[in-house]
Amino acid sequence: MKKRTLAVMLALATIISGNFVVEVHADEKETLEIWDTFVDGSLGKAQEDIISSFQEANPDIEVTRVPKELSTLGETLKAAFMAGDAPDVIYLEAGIGTVGNYVKAGYYEDLTNAYDEYGWKDNLMSACWEIPSADNFIWGVGNEMETMSLYVNQDIFDELGLEQPKTIEELTEDMKVIKDAGYNVLANTLDSQWSNNMNFIGTILYSYMSQDEIADVMNQDGSWDKESVRAAVECIADWLDKGYFPSHPEVDGDQEQLYFAGDTALWITGNWEVGNITEKTDFTTSIYPFPGSETCPDGGSQVNFAGGAYLVYSGSESKEAAYKFIDYSINNPDTAKIWAEEGGTMPPYTKEYDAELSPLGERVVELLGDESLQNTAGINMWLGTNAFDFFSEAGQKMAIGALDVDSFISEADAAKDKDVETGLTKGSFKLDK
Repeated sequence: MKKRTLAVMLALATIISGNFVVEVHADEKETLEIWDTFVDGSLGKAQEDIISSFQEANPDIEVTRVPKELSTLGETLKAAFMAGDAPDVIYLEAGIGTVGNYVKAGYYEDLTNAYDEYGWKDNLMSACWEIPSADNFIWGVGNEMETMSLYVNQDIFDELGLEQPKTIEELTEDMKVIKDAGYNVLANTLDSQWSNNMNFIGTILYSYMSQDEIADVMNQDGSWDKESVRAAVECIADWLDKGYFPSHPEVDGDQEQLYFAGDTALWITGNWEVGNITEKTDFTTSIYPFPGSETCPDGGSQVNFAGGAYLVYSGSESKEAAYKFIDYSINNPDTAKIWAEEGGTMPPYTKEYDAELSPLGERVVELLGDESLQNTAGINMWLGTNAFDFFSEAGQKMAIGALDVDSFISEADAAKDKDVETGLTKGSFKLDK
């Protein structure tokens, strides 16, 4: 096991009490090792600034940060677990399909008591613990709140006399008007990138599915064979048939450039694009909640993500320091300001904090805090490994005609059933306690 303390002073403090002398060595500095995937960019800078601030407030703790590429973190982490030498804190995607097997193997600490001790459920968005948890075991603390919305080139909408669509049926009608006027409709591609498939499909599914139906599939291993799911898949197929996607949407394309060019009206994406849109476009963008279907009994749901989560290695000798750092990083108005302003992301902290945001950033905060919207964790936060793989390519397979509604349903259920067999769904996940 890696030694976790570092002597920083050898001086003795002498305390005289009565007729005897007590010798007390100065405190040793505890070390805390963190691995994350912020290899460059604004999030890495925010993480560094938070670590510096934390160490100033906690001079007895020395933090060592090791950024790693997401593509390599998995294998290096697996080797570290097997060697009993993993970092104290790991920051990465924490859905059940990503970390479920490691939780079962006992490598991650249950943070339920830490949530109670530090009051995280009182001060953070519910996605922070709803996503990284199953079988009454919370293995992570989510950060980077993200939400899928309808991004609109408002200049085109104003020219065509279009208003915010209140249902996905109205949105489909608007798409025809946009195409007939000679503009490109959607910037979205359905290519080899898993996120371009899953984020888009999940948004359309949640437009049609009720909260009860979402809970049935995600929590209770229910079938995807539902009228609402069929309607959602038919909607995507209809948009493909009518040419509302870019030409050859199955081919890898640059969604940003398609939208930034200014002749595309709509982009179904997340708030991670707010900074880029603000900096790189010369037209007005509006962000609307993605509209639910008029057939959905509870009006549809807004898709939310926790872009990453803090996890604690169960073999760490510095667990209390790890909890203290996590609390400082996410349950703090000062660090919320750093995440928002420097990191360009929305922190999960729900109490008041002072941050200067762009107008689009302020709009995202409004959407995340709008109690009239049903903010629900996206499907990629809940899916097991096999279902994750299916949804990672389902849109591309639809675009090339390799999936229709019936085969979409059957393949989605087959993938889910495989995950149930391995206990990697919310409903089947069980721990030996």
